[in-house]
Amino acid sequence: MPLTTNEVPLKAKEAQVWRDVARFLSIAPRLLDEDLETGANISLSEYAVLVHLSEEKAGHLRVRELADLANLSGSHVTRIIGDLAKNGFVVKSRCADDGRGIDVQITDAGLNRLRDAYPIHLASVRRRIMDRVEPKALSCFGDVIAAIVRGLEASQDELSAYPPTSRRAS
Repeated sequence: MPLTTNEVPLKAKEAQVWRDVARFLSIAPRLLDEDLETGANISLSEYAVLVHLSEEKAGHLRVRELADLANLSGSHVTRIIGDLAKNGFVVKSRCADDGRGIDVQITDAGLNRLRDAYPIHLASVRRRIMDRVEPKALSCFGDVIAAIVRGLEASQDELSAYPPTSRRAS
């Protein structure tokens, strides 16, 4: 479903919530990245790539899938994978299914790197985010975030159903 304009201004509370969400989306990744860089010498993006690879039941992911899961551009994830491969944390191979794509698999060294960084990331997430949410509000907070994510993913799926030319404004 294409986007339509709705020129009804946000109510004061809605506008404040939106500004807070936008600020959170700007600040939180930067601080989590700083904590990982300082405490474990790994970026948040590298950490996310290793996490997704470690959780993959098939043992490997295509570069494009990994970019989508880690919410990174194709070029950014390609650079990260190159750096991780150079340091022995992942291995790259031609996709066995079609020979065109690149599969990426985490190595034992990559798993160790992830294990070493995990306590730093956990402490950062707890201190920077979870400790700021009242225990009684955590479930509600989680429900709200999950509802937003589901809505955004559904919108993304709907948008990808349209050919690129039909998405352009006339």
